Amino acid sequence: MNRKNQRAEMALHRDRVNDSFHELLAGTEDLLRSTASYTGSEIESARARLKQQLADAREQAGDWEGVARERARRATAYADEYVHEHAWKSVGVAALLGAALGCLLIGGGRR
Repeated sequence: MNRKNQRAEMALHRDRVNDSFHELLAGTEDLLRSTASYTGSEIESARARLKQQLADAREQAGDWEGVARERARRATAYADEYVHEHAWKSVGVAALLGAALGCLLIGGGRR
């Protein structure tokens, strides 16, 4: 999957979580309004809707967390694979960065 598709998929999941959150807020406002002026059965109906919206929001958040966890696992696997396939390049880059950092630290200490 390329980066463009990954970003689109993440945006879709983010939008779903956002929509669920707004539904939760709307349900909470509905419950507050119905508590002030309606009978007991209408309050129970609003509470039931609120519970369902909360469960839906939790499910969406769990789905998003699962997708994020899977993406992190995939990125780690790709990095691991790259390092194994290009071990000498990785060692060379690390050595070069270490030497450059050492030169900077040694040169900075002489001032």
